[in-house]
Amino acid sequence: MTRNPKNKKRNTKAVSSMFDSIPHELVSEVLSRVASSSIKDIFNAKLSCKMLNEIAEDTYVYQRVSLDEVPIIPWKPISQEQVTFLNRCLQSENPESLYRQAVLDYFSRTNLESTCMHLQKAVKNGHTGALYVTCIVLLFSGDEELKQQGIKLLGNMKKTNGLKRRLRICRNNLNSILEMIWVKNPVLLEPPVCCTAQDPHHRKRRWSEVEEDVTCEACVADQEINLLSGRYNFD
Repeated sequence: MTRNPKNKKRNTKAVSSMFDSIPHELVSEVLSRVASSSIKDIFNAKLSCKMLNEIAEDTYVYQRVSLDEVPIIPWKPISQEQVTFLNRCLQSENPESLYRQAVLDYFSRTNLESTCMHLQKAVKNGHTGALYVTCIVLLFSGDEELKQQGIKLLGNMKKTNGLKRRLRICRNNLNSILEMIWVKNPVLLEPPVCCTAQDPHHRKRRWSEVEEDVTCEACVADQEINLLSGRYNFD
């Protein structure tokens, strides 16, 4: 049984009329929540109605779209449409997109200026992983003052209950990315030593691969460097 084209047009007009009566901001908020939970669902929503497709192009929606189903390194060439989508996410300051760009810029492209710019924006938008990578960048900076800032920042993350629970996830996520890319930043060849104390609490860089509870902030940093080092493919 074939559908009547006139009925289809009437249904389309009815849907459009319904959305005309709803504030644009409210529809945008709903679509942003859809986008934050599933990239497939937001694309389906865009295909369902011309008006939804137009509203889904709002910067606010792109800021919140989930990239969980989008690999950071695609296994096959991506289409121009996909390239446009990813660029739009970055331009809209999607936190995960900013974070991924910063990781690639620092570890694979050695572009410190771009790294810092994208990390700053991602942290401002509440991306915990970007805060963690900021600590790593500071620790490997080669500047003693900046290294101390990294030690303090990482120590604060460890002391904050909500961030402490997220720290391991941040590390695992970063390690997963590093295992997929060629690391080219030469500063990573010589991991810094943060704790230089000579008393018994200092374990002289011989940390195990198991995360341990330590109270010395510099030792926390040394442990974090050890848990990260050796997980990447250096080019």
